[in-house]
Amino acid sequence: MNSQQHKYRNSILFSIMLAIPFCLFGFYTWYSNNYTALPYYGVTESDDTKDHFIVPAFNFVNQEETAVTNAFVKDKIWVADYFFTTCSGTCPIMTNNLQLVQQAFAGDEAVKIISFTVDPSRDSATVLNRYASAHHAVNSQWQFVTGNKKELYAFARRGLFVTATDGDGGSNDFIHSESLVLMDKHGHIRGYYKGTDKAQVEQLIKDIQHLKKEN
Repeated sequence: MNSQQHKYRNSILFSIMLAIPFCLFGFYTWYSNNYTALPYYGVTESDDTKDHFIVPAFNFVNQEETAVTNAFVKDKIWVADYFFTTCSGTCPIMTNNLQLVQQAFAGDEAVKIISFTVDPSRDSATVLNRYASAHHAVNSQWQFVTGNKKELYAFARRGLFVTATDGDGGSNDFIHSESLVLMDKHGHIRGYYKGTDKAQVEQLIKDIQHLKKEN
């Protein structure tokens, strides 16, 4: 083997060695996105690790003054958040980011969004309807709901675990959370995301795509 052939062989070997880390990283990313299971969240009284927490039933009123129950999300992947229409800080950012989720799954009946108000005394169905229209919400996919404050707050605390603070849903009680909560089609909580962080919302979209591949 002459010197030119030796250099050529070394160049090929060097290129292969250089490419291996990138190939491994690419495989790891692909595997993580397609096969790594999302965790389960929530509190269950069972010691059986297979008995994952299931979000309880609910019954509220949407922007069209129609009852919204857990039937709306039965066998669906869904995202929930708590907000209020007069919020001028985090809520508009969260709602704008949820528009990205709606756009990513436009026309997809398997994915739903529910935004629960924390200020039902002000956020009537009429107010919610204006808010939903301003944010281009598609009613068949994205519901804005109001109802009894005690029930809304109990669902936030014991149904979705969006806050660690305790309270009774009384007149002095208030919840303000930036969390977007992801549920699978079985009603299991599978992720929490900071709704004001676009990178986390983009991860939420990827995780929804991941859940669509689960049985």
